[in-house]
Amino acid sequence: MSYTKTLEYEMLMQAFRTHKFTKNDIKSFVYRVFSMYERATCENEYLSPEAFHNIVAEDVYVDFPDYKVRSRNEFKEWHKWIHSLLNSDDHEIESVNVQYLANGKYQAQFFVRWRADFKDGRYTDLRVEQLWIMREEANNDLPVIERYLVGLANNINAETAGEIKD
Repeated sequence: MSYTKTLEYEMLMQAFRTHKFTKNDIKSFVYRVFSMYERATCENEYLSPEAFHNIVAEDVYVDFPDYKVRSRNEFKEWHKWIHSLLNSDDHEIESVNVQYLANGKYQAQFFVRWRADFKDGRYTDLRVEQLWIMREEANNDLPVIERYLVGLANNINAETAGEIKD
C-alpha cells in the first residue's frame, strides 16, 4: 500500500530542518526539568538551584499562581524557598503539546498534577496548566526557558505553596 505525504508532514519536516530540537526533544526536556525539581527534595540525591543555571534564561519571566520571578537569580531563590518548605513532592505530567515558533523558539503546553508533603504537616494535591516558551542557544545542548506560566487547572482539596507558612 502506498501513501501520499500530507502537507502537515511536509511542514513538520521543514520545522525539523530549521530548528535544533525535535518535538520529542522538547517533551523530554519538560520531563527532565520536573525530575530535577523532585531531586531537590530527595534525601539520597539532592539537586541544588545551580543545576538550573544553563536552562533558565537570565531574564526569565515566570508567573506561578502565588509567586513571580523575573530573573535567573530570582528563579534560584524561588527554588530554594519552595524546597525549604517541602519534605517531598511529585509531578505527574499530562500530554505535552509542543509547537514550533519562529526564530528558534518552542512552546510547550501541558498539565501537571503536583503533590507535595510540607514540613509543617500539610499536604497539597493540585492540577495546574503550564505554558513554557523556550529558545535555542548555540552553545547549549538543551533548550533555555524564557517564559514559564502556570495557572490552577483545578484544586483537589489543595492550598498553593504561598498559603503554607514557613
